[in-house]
Amino acid sequence: MTAVSKKRLLAAAAGITAVTLTLTACGGGSNDAEGDGDGGGSSSGSLVIGTTDKVTVLDPAGSYDNGSFAVMNQVFPFLMNTPYGSPDVEPDIAESAEFTSPTEYTVKLKPGLKWANGNDLTSSDVKFTFDRQVAINDENGPASLLYNLDSVETPDDTTVVFHLKSENDQLFPQILSSPAGPIVDEDVFAADALTSDQDIVDGNAFAGQYTITGYKFNELVSYEAYDGYEGLLGPAKTDKVAVKYFAEASNLKLEVQQGKIDVAWRSLSATDIEDLRGNDDVKVVDGPGGEIRYITFNFDTQPFGAKTPEADPAKALAVRQAAASLIDRDELSEQVYKGTYTPLYSYVPAGLTGAVEPLKEMYGDGAGKPDATKAQQLLTDAGVETPVTLNLQYSNDHYGPSSADEYALIKDQLEKDGLFTVNLVRRLPGVPARLVPGLLRRGQLPHAVLPHGELPGEPLRQPGGQRPHPPAGGDAGRRRAHRAHRGDPEQGRGGPVDPPVPPGCAGRGRRHGRGGGRGHARPVLQVPLRGAVQGLTRSPGPPRATRGEGRAPLVRDGDHAEPRAPEEETT
Repeated sequence: MTAVSKKRLLAAAAGITAVTLTLTACGGGSNDAEGDGDGGGSSSGSLVIGTTDKVTVLDPAGSYDNGSFAVMNQVFPFLMNTPYGSPDVEPDIAESAEFTSPTEYTVKLKPGLKWANGNDLTSSDVKFTFDRQVAINDENGPASLLYNLDSVETPDDTTVVFHLKSENDQLFPQILSSPAGPIVDEDVFAADALTSDQDIVDGNAFAGQYTITGYKFNELVSYEAYDGYEGLLGPAKTDKVAVKYFAEASNLKLEVQQGKIDVAWRSLSATDIEDLRGNDDVKVVDGPGGEIRYITFNFDTQPFGAKTPEADPAKALAVRQAAASLIDRDELSEQVYKGTYTPLYSYVPAGLTGAVEPLKEMYGDGAGKPDATKAQQLLTDAGVETPVTLNLQYSNDHYGPSSADEYALIKDQLEKDGLFTVNLVRRLPGVPARLVPGLLRRGQLPHAVLPHGELPGEPLRQPGGQRPHPPAGGDAGRRRAHRAHRGDPEQGRGGPVDPPVPPGCAGRGRRHGRGGGRGHARPVLQVPLRGAVQGLTRSPGPPRATRGEGRAPLVRDGDHAEPRAPEEETT
C-alpha cells in the first residue's frame, strides 16, 4: 500500500457466500506512525491498524495463535509462503524447494541473506529453528505440527535437507509456511528455552518485510519496512505501520469513526459492521477469509469419556455424533453473525486446495441441516439416556462481542428437542488462557470448548496488563554451543494431535488432546479470510500490513487439511 486514502476503508473480508466478521479499515491515517497522534490527516507511507486480537509471545516456539502469528508474519522470514490470492505455497526466502527422495525435502536458500541486525541468515539458522521448536516443545507452541520431522541436515550454508519419517508428505511444504515455520536468528534466540519479547526486539532479529521499532505488549507494535527482505512477497508497500490493540471492540469502532484508525481488523460485531456501512467516511470492503470456529470435545471428561466412572467408548461416540447432528450452522451464520460467517462442513474450508465437505453427509440430515430424529436414534442405539448433560466452556473476551449470542444459540439448538442439557461455563475467572491446554488434558475443564477459531494458549488479557517474559535461556545471545536432545515427537506431550493438525489451521481442538486426553474438533463455521484490505493480510488468519490484495487461506491455522472423516467416526 503506497499512501493512505482520504476515506477510511473498512474491509470486511467476505466468504464463499457471505462477508466475514472481521473488517479491515483503511483511510485518513495518523501522521504519527507510532499511533499516538490524533489521526485524520493523510500521510504517505504510514498506516494505523486497530485490532482486538492479542499477542502471547513473539517467540515462534511459544505461541500458536492468530494474534502472535499476525506479528510473526510481518517480521520473520519463511522458507515457504503463499502469494497473495493463492491457496498454494511457493519458496519464500528459498530459491527452490522440492522432494529429492520420498523422505527428503530439500530447500535451497537465496544467497547473501541478512538479518536486520547484520547477521548472516544461513542454513544453520534454519536447522537451529526447527531443532529448537522440537526441543522446547512448549505446550502453547506449534511443535506438534512437526510430527513427521525426523532430522534436519545442512550440507552447506544455503542447503537444508529435511529428513521425514513418512514418505511423500505433501503437507510438509505447507507446514513450512505455518506457525511452526518462522525462521529465527540463532545468535539471538536460545536453543532450549523461549526468548523474551524484549530480547527479540532489542536483538533486531528480523528478516521479514518489516522490523519492529517499538513494542508495548498488547498495546502497540510499531513496524518499519525492512529493505533487506528478499522473499516472495516483495518490498513492503507501506513504510511505517502501527498496530494498536484494543480491549473492547466498541472502543475500536469509536476510533474508526473518529478517524484515528485506518484499518480495523478483528473483531467488530456483525451489527457494528452493518452500522459502519452507513457511514459515508468509512468504506466496507468484502473479501475472502479463512478463520474457523470449532466445538472441541475432551475424550477423557465428556459424557462417558475415558476417565469418567461410566466410561463407554460407544456411548461417548454417540454423544459426539448426536451433538454434531443438532448444530444448525445456517442459523448461527444468519442470526448471530448476519451472514458474515459461512457454514463449514470440512477441515479444509472452501478456497483451499483440496477443499471437500465430508461432514455435510456424515451428520444431520445429510444435506447440511440438523436432524433431531437422527440424533435421537444415535443415542438410543447406543443405550444413552436423555437428556445428556454437557458442560460447554467458552470465552467471550477474545472472539468478539457476538460470542455470547453464539453460545446461547448453540445451547438452544442442543436443548431444543430434549436430548441435551447444556451448562454454559464461561472461562474460569483468574485462570490464564495459557494454562487452559494443561487443565483440559488433566480433565479439570468442562466436556467441550467453544468456539474453536483460535489456538489455546492465547492470553485473554486486556492491553496494558503486565506479564513476565519467559526466560531468555542460558545461551541466549551466543552462537549455540549445544543442542538440547530432541525428544521423540510421538511420545508424551510432543505426541501427534489426533489426527495431526495441518499448518495454519486453528487446530487448537486437536492440541487439547495432547498428552493425557485426546480431543477432537468439529468445524462449525468458517470466517472467510480476514482482512483482504490494502495490504493487510496473509491468509489464513493474521494480517500482513503490506500489499493490496487479500491472500487465499493456506491449509494452516485452523483448520485442518486431511479431507478425511474424523477418527472417532470411523472406529
